[in-house]
Amino acid sequence: MDLVLLVCLSVYAVYCLIMIPIQYANIGETKKRFKKLNKSHNEIYDEMTFVEQQQQFNLQGNLMNLVPTLIATFIYKIKSKGRIELSP
Repeated sequence: MDLVLLVCLSVYAVYCLIMIPIQYANIGETKKRFKKLNKSHNEIYDEMTFVEQQQQFNLQGNLMNLVPTLIATFIYKIKSKGRIELSP
């Protein structure tokens, strides 16, 4: 039983390590889209295609992605805190 648990936790750890960069890229692109369009959260999601909505739902709504999403969000906030935004 201990071996099965160890294998399952190892597989999930590898899954998390793979998903963190994917989640980070998704968070960055979503934030850029929000800034670029300057619309509310609901308006942007209403304008997305069905495929984009499903991709967002699967990346953000899956409980398996909770840990990678939290880690990627934390990394994104730390990295974006040091950036200086220059307006055109």
